[in-house]
Amino acid sequence: MRRLIYIIIGLTLLTACRQDNLPTAQNEAILELDLRRTGFPAMEVTRACDEGLALDILDANRTLFRHYAAGSVPDKIVLEPGTFYIQAYSPNQSTWQTANEGLGEACYFQETSVSMEYDMVKRLQMRVPMTNYAVGLQLPNLWDTLFSSYTFRLKSGSRTVVIRQGGRAYFDVADGGFSYSLSATNTDGRTSNHSAISYTDIAAGKLFTLCYHYDSDANTGGVDIVITDDTTTNDTPINL
Repeated sequence: MRRLIYIIIGLTLLTACRQDNLPTAQNEAILELDLRRTGFPAMEVTRACDEGLALDILDANRTLFRHYAAGSVPDKIVLEPGTFYIQAYSPNQSTWQTANEGLGEACYFQETSVSMEYDMVKRLQMRVPMTNYAVGLQLPNLWDTLFSSYTFRLKSGSRTVVIRQGGRAYFDVADGGFSYSLSATNTDGRTSNHSAISYTDIAAGKLFTLCYHYDSDANTGGVDIVITDDTTTNDTPINL
């Protein structure tokens, strides 16, 4: 009897040790996610999955396998063996151009693929880039004192928008750049109009700020402009 008790105890201990050493994904294919938006503007994220991103999982035939709305993407997803395409994106893919009363907003998209097997835990880190770009306006000090009104117009593709000091508009890289023009009326009632100027050195994820300043040449009495890429701090001076 005493020998039987020893055998039972030994089997119990052996079973416990085997359970402790089992794979963490026994008979499961687990995908751990780390999703972040990148580019401009910078995002502060407190969860492993950025709440501003939705997620689609497509199977090997690129058929939708699972969808998670923005704010509901879990940190871990149980899948099946096979190849999957993972798409992380902002929900505004078809509406970003009309957002903010036509000024637009940042749009994000990224796709990658993963191969899953049973008894596997795979960690996927995705840095989802901004797919459009932004253009902002910065006017010099005392502008509102010297000018009673002004219009700053941006055009890209089929869209034309007007922004104010400190404002920002978003455009599609596929449209090949933008043109800008400024007309202003000073406090004496004299209006100055500048022809539209094209700028094509654009890229996704960038913020281009058009910084106006007063011309240092008193004989011209005009304004100069510097276009700054605020994501790389590269300057391209342009004279009007």
